[in-house]
Amino acid sequence: MATRFWTVLPIHVGDMMAHQISHGSENDMTKVEMELKYFERMASLAKMPLMPNTIKQKKPPAPDIECSIQDVGPLAIELVALDSKNTQTRLNNMFRTSDCWEEALKMRPLMEQERLRVSCKNVFLRLEISNEAGNRNRRELMRSIQEELLKRPDDFVGELYDSEEFPDNCQGVTVIRYDDITDGPQISAPSDFENLHPLQIEKIKEKLTKKTYETSNPLDLFAYSIFDGINIYVDRLVEIDACVNEHLADSRFRRVWVFDLALGKLEKTYHR
Repeated sequence: MATRFWTVLPIHVGDMMAHQISHGSENDMTKVEMELKYFERMASLAKMPLMPNTIKQKKPPAPDIECSIQDVGPLAIELVALDSKNTQTRLNNMFRTSDCWEEALKMRPLMEQERLRVSCKNVFLRLEISNEAGNRNRRELMRSIQEELLKRPDDFVGELYDSEEFPDNCQGVTVIRYDDITDGPQISAPSDFENLHPLQIEKIKEKLTKKTYETSNPLDLFAYSIFDGINIYVDRLVEIDACVNEHLADSRFRRVWVFDLALGKLEKTYHR
């Protein structure tokens, strides 16, 4: 029985995009496949009609993408994601939570597995987990939660732990039951947005000043945020302006395109 993973997204629209991309899709995709997915979305936002069967993904020193644009001709695109490393780690940890439940469940005796599957089929499990808790920590937490559930009546609802008994990396576990849930436990483990990290604008400078590319096609740079959002940080677009205006003229690139994939929009285009 598959465990679905619900996420509460009260603040950051970028995490909604992250959930749409990652759950059930990005986790199973290679880096090359993900880059192609993002490129095709950005080309659409840039109103670049791609010619069928012209997209090529080559290894460096070639740019990430070579393609042909209708009524324009050949074009090469280098891609650069601007999201902070902290954001990617935080979201990867969040999206892995439901998988960790299943991994922990499979380690239990068959009778316990069956009891938990039956008793949790209408459960909505609300967790408060540290952002930094990785796969091993979350799997151990799931093991602890399952152990605790096995001690309770099969219709238990409420807080699973007293505050002084919380497992490591956990600040709360709430068991809720809903009549319309039949494939539980459905798990909500929202990540914390308090410690947002800045976009990696220095990556744009690196592409413009430190990279060499082997291509005979005109060359553009697609800079994008998948999760964080370009304008969620004060003055970030101003900083991008300054970086591009300083380095674009002396680079190999004709244009720099800046995309906010969390909002599904092209933020700005710079020309030499």
